Amino acid sequence: MCLRFSLFLTQAVILALLFTGCSAKVPSEPLKTQEELEEIAKDFVISMSQGKWEDACSLFDKKMEKAISASELKKLWTDLLSQAGQWQEVRDVEFAEESGYRVVYVTGLFHKGSVDIKVVFDNEAKIAGLWFGNLAATEYSPPPYVQEDLFVEKEIVVGEGKWALPGTLTLPKSASRDDKVAAVVLVHGSGPNDRDETVGANKPFKDLAWGLASQGIAVLRYEKRTKEYQKELSQDPKEAANLTVKEETIEDAVSAVTLLKTVEEIDPHRIVVVGHSLGAMLGPKIAQICCESSDSHEPDTSISGLVMMAAPSRNLLDVIIDQTEYLANLDGNVDSDEMAEIKKIKEAAEKIKSGNLEEGEIVLGAYKAYWDDLLGYDQVKVAQELDIPILILQGERDYQVTMADLDIWKAALEGKPNVSIKVYPDLNHLFMSGEGKSTPNEYSEPSHVSEEVVNDIGEWIKSIPVS
Repeated sequence: MCLRFSLFLTQAVILALLFTGCSAKVPSEPLKTQEELEEIAKDFVISMSQGKWEDACSLFDKKMEKAISASELKKLWTDLLSQAGQWQEVRDVEFAEESGYRVVYVTGLFHKGSVDIKVVFDNEAKIAGLWFGNLAATEYSPPPYVQEDLFVEKEIVVGEGKWALPGTLTLPKSASRDDKVAAVVLVHGSGPNDRDETVGANKPFKDLAWGLASQGIAVLRYEKRTKEYQKELSQDPKEAANLTVKEETIEDAVSAVTLLKTVEEIDPHRIVVVGHSLGAMLGPKIAQICCESSDSHEPDTSISGLVMMAAPSRNLLDVIIDQTEYLANLDGNVDSDEMAEIKKIKEAAEKIKSGNLEEGEIVLGAYKAYWDDLLGYDQVKVAQELDIPILILQGERDYQVTMADLDIWKAALEGKPNVSIKVYPDLNHLFMSGEGKSTPNEYSEPSHVSEEVVNDIGEWIKSIPVS
């Protein structure tokens, strides 16, 4: 997953900034040459690396000025450093024209790898779009609980047509037509995630896939739609403005379930959805749709269980505010910039809640349609209505989705025999171990999903009665 100071907010902001570049088509007589745009993009990145936030923001067009302030840009860069390590230099600069848009890719070298920074220009050579790519870090090193000789991986396509997604099916070697295995669909958190849900130096979904496959459970993971089709979305303002969690997440998760039903080595009656963060928040809706569809439509999309890892139970806007306040207070001192940032986010949240967003307006990194959809969704109520087995997992050190969220789940689902809950005292939002207060810096240090978590999920799946 790209950089993030908030699992929800930052990635949405970056995606929105990419959308703002949609009107930046090449004029018949460009005001700047290719070489000049390359220099502007390079100067922009260097200004950020030197902490010259006002200088960097002076290069923005009017839409970007409204979308991101100097303090917000500082926070984005600071969180990039927390994942990629100390800034070193500009390694490469490359110009491109993408479907009529002028773009410069600046490859920045950091201590832990390189990051492609995409800078989109408008007709007046102002920066109209910005994208921080994933950290190209060191090669993945599997955790000790993985036994690579017990499984194979196959490339697979989730869905079809316009939004077909490349994915990976991790299949136990023991699986066969006569000895079918249980299977899992992994559903990402917010933002344009890859199939491994890469965060800094870590790949939690790859850990889960390889760990569960080592226990004889198949796992399907795939590129998120907003990751695989970010270019197409950036070039279609209408598509971007109408994007909701249905298109971002839910449709593809249901398609993944449908696909697993067709794999001959997989037991179609033992398919479980495992959602993380926003994916966990949407898990009840995904389960509801799968179960409803199985009652009335072909093909069968029923699932046998739902695992919710770090699932927000509250309004997403309140979660964003809590995250922002937590990070501002980490050093024990909330400065004027941080106070202004908190105030701005609270005001934006109130505007969204009031229903006063205009069509095409971006607030907190998303359009009206996206917020309207989320505000109309009550994940706790939907979960209460489900009768399939549900497993809720929570790390006590998670500052992004906190124990306050878990307390709501506990109260709402108390007494339901189909619900199990487990808490891990030393785990963070990625279900990786640590000590003390959790910070974004943890994500830049290579680690792995806790073996206890992988074992708990595996044992729970195996305990689900076969219908």
